[in-house]
Amino acid sequence: MTITHLMTDEAVLLELGQRLARMRLSQGLTQEQLADAAGVSKRTVQRLEDGTPAQLANLIRYLRALGRLEALDALLPSDSPNPIDLLERRGQPRQRARPGVAASAPAKPWTWGDEQ
Repeated sequence: MTITHLMTDEAVLLELGQRLARMRLSQGLTQEQLADAAGVSKRTVQRLEDGTPAQLANLIRYLRALGRLEALDALLPSDSPNPIDLLERRGQPRQRARPGVAASAPAKPWTWGDEQ
C-alpha cells in the first residue's frame, strides 16, 4: 500500500508497522531477537509493528538493529546546498531581489512626495 496524505495517522502507523514486521521477518528474526539486538523490550517491538504510537528513538534503534538506519535518509534527505551559499563560495556578492524593480534600475533617493 502506498502512503498518501489522504490516510489517517492511524492508517499510516499501521502501514509502517506492517513494513517493519516484513523487514524483520525477511531477516529471519523473531520479535524477541530484534528487541535484544535493538536494546528495547519485546513489547516495544510489538508496539512498533502493531502501529501503536511509539517513541522515535525506539524506531531508530529498531532500524539500526536491522541494518536499515539509512532508510531514514531516504525519508528525510538532507538539504541541498543553498544557492546563495554557492554564489558566496564563488566570491560573487549577494544581490537581493526587490519586487517590481528591475535589477539594472538605478536607485532613487526616497522622498515624502510633497517636495517640488
